[in-house]
Amino acid sequence: MIETLSPKKELEDLQADLREVQELLRRHRLVEHLVERQEMPKHELVESLVHRQNVAELRAKLDTMHPADIAYVLESLPLEERLVVWNLVKAERDGEILLQASDAVRETLIRSMDLQELVAAAEQLEADEIADLAPDLPEGVIHDVFQALPVEEREQLRSAMSYPEDAVGALMDFDVVSVREDTAIETVTRYLRRFDALPHHTDQIFVVDRDERLKGVLPLSKLIVSE
Repeated sequence: MIETLSPKKELEDLQADLREVQELLRRHRLVEHLVERQEMPKHELVESLVHRQNVAELRAKLDTMHPADIAYVLESLPLEERLVVWNLVKAERDGEILLQASDAVRETLIRSMDLQELVAAAEQLEADEIADLAPDLPEGVIHDVFQALPVEEREQLRSAMSYPEDAVGALMDFDVVSVREDTAIETVTRYLRRFDALPHHTDQIFVVDRDERLKGVLPLSKLIVSE
């Protein structure tokens, strides 16, 4: 379950947190640089006491921060440092932080995670929060999360994801027909004819990109008219 939002921090406080994280990252890079110059094997770096201390300090700092504040820090860092920080965040907080991050930063974080990590992150959230993330997640993640939920929560998630595009939730369901955005109408029509029966209440087809992300919908009525 997502934690209650803390009172909004003043920009000065957020920037102080950012500076502290940046200083810890600077130390982290310095240790790596020194070890590389000494041509120490990588496993020795991991075992380095100083390195472990720096990582522990950075992780401890992140543990004290609110998800929205961590999102602010992630948005302020270059990609390489962002991913270093992201990998030190406790796994059970991933979903909360993804919700708070900007679209562009959220995309880079999601790309760095494997399917299992994404499923685990989504499972920590409420149904409406999962629905908010759904358009940015690979299709398989939502299906796996749905299957793992108790029946009551499945229905809550199904309901949350049935809202129109301008409402809270995503334009997706679990028993849906989807096609790639570069598919011709004629090809879509031939594809649909292969079904013995379409999923219940199907009145539109979901259009996705190569990464299975939702790009729009194609009403069945448009297909009928095109024929």
